[in-house]
Amino acid sequence: MLFKSPEELVVKDETINFSKYFNRIKSNWMWIVLITVIFATLAFLKSPISTNTYSATSTLMIDATPPKPISLQNLPNYDPTQKEFYATQYALLRSNVIAAKVIENLDLTNNPDFMGEPKSTHSSLKARIKQWLIDFKQPSDGSVAVAQSLTHTTPSELKALQIFAKSLLITPIDKTQLVMITYTSKDPSLAANIANAVGQAYINYYVDINSETNKKASEWLTSRLTELKQQLNDSEKKLTDYLAKEQLVNTIAVDELANSELINLTNRLAAITDKRVQTEALYTTLRGTRHLSYNQIDAISEISNHPQIRDITNAETDAENVVAELSKRYGPKHEKMLEAESQLAAIRARKDRMLKRLVEGVKKELESNQRQEREIEAEIKKKKEEFQSLAVKKVHYQALQQDVDTNKQLLKTFLERQKATIATEDYKDSIAHFTDYALKAYPSGPNIKKNVLIASIVGLMLSLCVLFAIQFFDTTVESSEEFERYFPLFSLGNIPLIKRLAKKKIPIEEDTLSAKEKPMFFEGIRNVRTALNLAITDDQRTIMITSALAKEGKTTLATNLARSLAQSEKVALVQVDLHNQGTALSAPQGLSEILKGKATLSDVMTKSNQNNLVMIPAGEPVADPQELLSSPCFTTLLDDLKQQFDKVIIDTPASLITSDAFIVAKTADVILLTVAANKTKRNDIEQTLHKFNAYELNVDGVVINKVL
Repeated sequence: MLFKSPEELVVKDETINFSKYFNRIKSNWMWIVLITVIFATLAFLKSPISTNTYSATSTLMIDATPPKPISLQNLPNYDPTQKEFYATQYALLRSNVIAAKVIENLDLTNNPDFMGEPKSTHSSLKARIKQWLIDFKQPSDGSVAVAQSLTHTTPSELKALQIFAKSLLITPIDKTQLVMITYTSKDPSLAANIANAVGQAYINYYVDINSETNKKASEWLTSRLTELKQQLNDSEKKLTDYLAKEQLVNTIAVDELANSELINLTNRLAAITDKRVQTEALYTTLRGTRHLSYNQIDAISEISNHPQIRDITNAETDAENVVAELSKRYGPKHEKMLEAESQLAAIRARKDRMLKRLVEGVKKELESNQRQEREIEAEIKKKKEEFQSLAVKKVHYQALQQDVDTNKQLLKTFLERQKATIATEDYKDSIAHFTDYALKAYPSGPNIKKNVLIASIVGLMLSLCVLFAIQFFDTTVESSEEFERYFPLFSLGNIPLIKRLAKKKIPIEEDTLSAKEKPMFFEGIRNVRTALNLAITDDQRTIMITSALAKEGKTTLATNLARSLAQSEKVALVQVDLHNQGTALSAPQGLSEILKGKATLSDVMTKSNQNNLVMIPAGEPVADPQELLSSPCFTTLLDDLKQQFDKVIIDTPASLITSDAFIVAKTADVILLTVAANKTKRNDIEQTLHKFNAYELNVDGVVINKVL
């Protein structure tokens, strides 16, 4: 065995091979060009007979914030910083809302130039099929579509919307607020009218929105004002009732009075407290002077500073000074001394009595201060309780007053809104205006160059798509490289396709080739011969050549391989197709006669124009060739040929058609499989290899024939 066995056959994952697609295009380029030319020619011939069309263009400027002479707070606000705003306007220009307004305003449903000619009662096959598909999609109960039931759109209006959308083109001008409205029609006047009508319908759309918004706002404001007036009356009544119930005239004045009284009481309390503290300190001091001398009592500032004590102290000082003066002149018993001392003693007695009364007076004053302090504190406490009660009432009063103020403010605001709405309800404003009207329409079709170009592209793309589809679903083998991607067998080489002789039933020979074809064809044969000689040994002399199906070029390969081998060694070519008379080696007598015993090897062998090549034809067809090929006579014949020749080439029938090849393969040394490029499918090759494997036979190599 020269190569891997079919048991090792593993089909690899298929990857996209772009070279196959390129080769397919290269081999069919004439068809591609022909289809492209046909499409271009049809477009060229159809364009002059097509109806002329005209296009008209009007231009609008869209402003997200148009200038307003008055403030309309109820109008919609637009944000020009968002690009979505302009995209929305362009979509609105293309919408059915604008289209329906234009169709209604211009009565386009009754315009034959717009709607087109009415269809004949005898509709074409295409129209019937289209109508059948529409009827097929309709509900079985015959109910109308949801869109029609909701929008009340009639069939004619729906058709008008479809025609309108096909002929309308909205083109924004980059980096500007301008947008061009282009309409194409068979009637130039109609095209211009529709182009202008679309812009005007768009402008009126926003005017209608503003008017409708004003109307709804006015109605809502009127109803809301009635409610606000009632709310204000209710809140004012609650406030009045509360003031009457709590007997409050002015909470602010009462609040200020309460604050003033509380401040006065606090100040009085502070003053009496200070006085009580001073009196208490003096009383404490006086109570502590019971065991002090009068001189010591006089030294106390709180007592010495008392007006009465100060006066009597001065009198005492004066009396002491008199006694001191008299003592210098008179003795103690002197009458004047006695009188002066008596007077001093009287002053001191009076001072003592005054101190006692002062202590009693201070005590009473302290008690009075303490009583006043308690009374003022009780009054402050009472005022605080009254003030807290007033604060609670004040909070309730403020809540009611705030409700009244809020209702007044709301009522005022709504009154202003209502007046503004009434004053501006007749004002018409829009976010767009015309910069250019469509005054006339210009011819826009048919564009012969454009139509021919588009048709050429369509023809080219269609032909390429067909070729790609054919190639995508093609499971044939294209070359040796592709064969080895799917099958673990060695390819001996590629034999080129001779297109001129591709449909001929006779095998290709040297005299049938032109001078230009010979080098390519025989170069492939020589490559196969070289690869075969390098792969086999000297003991392997019988080489069987077969194929999966008929007409794959195995006879051509066998004949030319034998001729190529005969250039350096003796070769015998045996035709084993006993079902049909061999076209390559046809003769009255051949292999079938030898196996029947009617002729000998020397009787049927014919020499070719090459001395080293002998050919044995198949002979007459037989009914059961398997019996003859299975007989010992066939084995003996091959042994004789192996003794006489260096190589024996056996040409057998297709393996998937008859079993002759498997019988012959039992006696052959080398088995070669011929595969026709772009014809033999991978599944057929796989079945052939598995069939050989089932008979415990191994295919040793493959030759790819008819390669582009």
